Amino acid sequence: MSENPNKKKSTDKSTGKLRIQIIAGFAILIPVILCLVLILFNARMGKTLKEHTANMIHDLNRQIKVNMDGSMAVLMANAGMVASDDTVISYDPVENGVDPDIEAEIAETLTTYALLPEYTDFCIVYSDGSHIGMISDELVKACGDRLYPILEKALKKSGGWTSELISGRTSMTYLIKPNDSAIMVASLPSYCLVRDISDSMFMEGMNEYVADKSLVIIASTDETVTPGSYLKTNISRLVDRINSLPQIGDQYVVDAQKMNNEWFLITTVPTEELLKPIREVTKYAVIIAVVAALAAFGYVLFMTEKIVGNVSQTVNRLDVKAQTDLLTGLVNKRSFEEIVDMTLSNPSDRSSYALIFMDIDNFKSVNDRCGHDVGDLVLKSFAHTIDMVFRETDIKGRLGGDEFCVLMQMTEEDRNLLVEHVDDVCRRFVDRLHRKANSARQSLPAVTSSMGAAIWEGGPEGFEELYHKADTALYASKKRGKDTWTIYGQNDLESLSDGSEE
Repeated sequence: MSENPNKKKSTDKSTGKLRIQIIAGFAILIPVILCLVLILFNARMGKTLKEHTANMIHDLNRQIKVNMDGSMAVLMANAGMVASDDTVISYDPVENGVDPDIEAEIAETLTTYALLPEYTDFCIVYSDGSHIGMISDELVKACGDRLYPILEKALKKSGGWTSELISGRTSMTYLIKPNDSAIMVASLPSYCLVRDISDSMFMEGMNEYVADKSLVIIASTDETVTPGSYLKTNISRLVDRINSLPQIGDQYVVDAQKMNNEWFLITTVPTEELLKPIREVTKYAVIIAVVAALAAFGYVLFMTEKIVGNVSQTVNRLDVKAQTDLLTGLVNKRSFEEIVDMTLSNPSDRSSYALIFMDIDNFKSVNDRCGHDVGDLVLKSFAHTIDMVFRETDIKGRLGGDEFCVLMQMTEEDRNLLVEHVDDVCRRFVDRLHRKANSARQSLPAVTSSMGAAIWEGGPEGFEELYHKADTALYASKKRGKDTWTIYGQNDLESLSDGSEE
């Protein structure tokens, strides 16, 4: 019996309709599912990136705080040296009359200790309104004939540091009283606080703020804000004034560190800029997924890889910034300790290691004689010498100040050979410092180094134990006259193992 053609047509029509419905259903369902997956993935990766960024800017901000506290300590030290001078303390022109000879001596003292070229004010103001030393027109104009009372009121209010003397917070000032009738004034332009940290801003939209206790901005890398204005509310509410921990908000990731003078150093990263790579990629992924529904699953794998790649690049940039000492480019203290502990807990087959701890002899005198800018150049030059002498595979770090450390991998199996290896490297390092000091092209102060080395041949020792041994050896080098090296536990060996030269 032949098939009913009308029924066949009806069946074909129903089947075609069902086919269209199924295809249309999948054409809609697949992009919807894909969009949901991408949205969830975007949210998860965004959260991870925010948390990682928060940790990175926290570490970076702490390093900047240390450097900034150090710079402000220089100003305080300069002013403190003047205020503690016996002549300055005893001189009172209001009570005892003006003495031109003493004032000339005080002026010379001020000139001697005004070590920072950026000083706008470096003077002593007396209760009768007179002053000795350098004073800016801005300060005189701002205070008028009430100069001393205004300074005295600011000192009582702030305890020393203030940015409120000149309108617009364009100047930061340290005040200290050498006697009851005088106030020592030392001022720098506020922009000096953030002038040298713009290179640390590793992400678009990232900014650094210095604010007082009331979160009034004193200086900032953000060109859209004016010193003297308050921090934006969506930033200030994320400032942790108590624990100095990073905070993650809808619009900003914020880290605030309290400085030694109780001002705040605040780093911000806008989440819009932080998440831009993820959002851009996700947007194009959704558009392409809607157009190419049947290829959605294969495409999402491609886009996921692309997203992960962008996130990985961002995270890698953050890791490099967080692991690097800003001044010298070597590994910073925290990362160096982690790398050493990880290396010693999972050593390469049949490898030994040496931890060489070194510092710059009499570095404080370099800073005192030449200033901290020259001191920083000496630290950079010293780090460059480390890079030139030690291998690229060695782990080289700056622990802080003028202290450096190197973890060196060795393959010699006999301890005497290990000692010879370490001794040879230390000798080459000392010789290179000597050659650099004697070079006609050398413009920096010549420096020497004392070193201490500790050898690891297996065992449970980590960074702390090995560092303690190297530190003990370095101390021995200091006692022996500096400009030498000592290997821990090798005092009974021949002269090569304690750093003496033939």
